[in-house]
Amino acid sequence: MDKKPLREIFRAQNEPFKVPLPYFNSKRANECMDCVGGCASSCPEKIVFKQPGQVPHLDFAKSGCTFCGACVVGCAECGGVLQESLGGINAVALIDTARCLGHQGVVCVACLDSCKDKAIHFLGMFKPRVDLSACTGCGFCVGVCPTEAILFIERQM
Repeated sequence: MDKKPLREIFRAQNEPFKVPLPYFNSKRANECMDCVGGCASSCPEKIVFKQPGQVPHLDFAKSGCTFCGACVVGCAECGGVLQESLGGINAVALIDTARCLGHQGVVCVACLDSCKDKAIHFLGMFKPRVDLSACTGCGFCVGVCPTEAILFIERQM
């Protein structure tokens, strides 16, 4: 039996969740492995990243997804794994309360101001919360957070 060292197991558990592209057909993920990344080069927000041998993912450090569909057009030229009929991003935002300024008693509304979908609400003056049913996973809240307190997890269906 081939055992992994504990270090590798723990490292894999601590890797951040890679946010999938909108309209991503996970049943055809293997087709993305050898693709040149037409989705990434087509994204006007420059948030789609594609590494050789990997499925593309979103990085919200600088911007968010506008759901413009440019990635779908770029993907169609490479194989058509992205399909608009599949809906939006299969991820939602969560707030790490240990990092969040509001949860530490500091007034900060950066995430609230950036949320176009009104998915972020405050309990009192502090303590932001994400309404998971309203969150589209667009990611505009991520890059504006001064303490990187906004994380993404896979949306539970």
